[in-house]
Amino acid sequence: MLITYIFIVAFSISLIPYTIDPYLPAFPQIGEFFGVPNGTVQASLAGVTIGLAFGQLVAGPMSDAFGRRPLLLMAMFGFAASAIALFFVKEIGYFLVLRFTMGFFAASADVVSRAVVRDLFRGQPMLKMLSRVFLIQGLSPIIGPIVGSQLVSVFPWQSIFLTFGFFGLALAIASTFFLVETLPKAQRRSSTPIGLARGYVSVLKDRAYVGLLLVSALQLSALFGYLNTVSYLYQETFELSPGEFGIWFAINSAALWLGVQFGGIMAKYFKAQWMLVVYSVAGALAGLYLMFTAGGSILIAEIGFFVLVFFFGAPATGIPTLALLNHGSEAGTAASLMGVTNFTMTSIMSMVYATLSVTSTFDVGLLIFSFFALSVLSLIFIVRPWTLPDLRKPLAREEAH
Repeated sequence: MLITYIFIVAFSISLIPYTIDPYLPAFPQIGEFFGVPNGTVQASLAGVTIGLAFGQLVAGPMSDAFGRRPLLLMAMFGFAASAIALFFVKEIGYFLVLRFTMGFFAASADVVSRAVVRDLFRGQPMLKMLSRVFLIQGLSPIIGPIVGSQLVSVFPWQSIFLTFGFFGLALAIASTFFLVETLPKAQRRSSTPIGLARGYVSVLKDRAYVGLLLVSALQLSALFGYLNTVSYLYQETFELSPGEFGIWFAINSAALWLGVQFGGIMAKYFKAQWMLVVYSVAGALAGLYLMFTAGGSILIAEIGFFVLVFFFGAPATGIPTLALLNHGSEAGTAASLMGVTNFTMTSIMSMVYATLSVTSTFDVGLLIFSFFALSVLSLIFIVRPWTLPDLRKPLAREEAH
């Protein structure tokens, strides 16, 4: 049963990177197909992040009220339907709408899956479970761009969405047979607006949670700065082909996988909350490197982006484990609010991303440095690592909410 849930959760969380990464190499082809400028294609990524925010907002609290299984299955089937529909779209307006719904359902699957993990584990066991999940899920940012770049090199760009739509459909059908409910009815929150609101009030009273909320949003916004510029930077400034870009992007995605595993290992030997500070400082240094090496070769830029993505991945298990530590019955709400904050901020920042120069790495480096530096301040002054428990030690029994 544990192995089954590792795969279901891992593949469900993979739907977000499969919504974003595979189609990045196809940006130029999509613009040509619809006859629109690059900025409009970039706006489709903003539409995805808005969908991600709304998906998190709705699915998390609803799963606290109605259970995890029905919400997760709905998300999987919705993702599959949206992706397959994109194969047939002929107008940019419908394309943008379907990208929104694809992001909505991907985020719903992500947030409910994280709540499932919190239903089953807490503290260090949750860290271990997430490390196992990300051992599989972490491959998706590597697989996605490789598959996307190879598909767009041989077939029309629409084949990318058809491929991952069928993946989502297969996941939904398999989960129908193997997924069981992890949140007993006795532990569910009221489905009334007041009951759902109480869940938000409960998590927002937690100072450490609020601080980690900011850290997560800031670091994801830094990563999206990279995602919004790397396709044009590598293909136009460094003159790579879509296939070559897919390989370089996959290498950076491998850094994410390595970073997640590194973070899981370090949590066995050091306090997770202090390692978050270390990772944030390292991310800020990666931003400075990209600023001071602007105008260099692709290899020089690649070092900075590799380090950035590595240290974005390192806290992937520590942030949710610490944030959800004291929020068992409202795990869906807590995970939801974190996701909403993450993707709302990246949606707002899309206006800034569109102004970044892609002729060098200076602008994106400045953005990365700024956001990681702010996350360091949030950790020190809001989270206050010295006030959090050591997850390596047995935790007090969780009280019923």
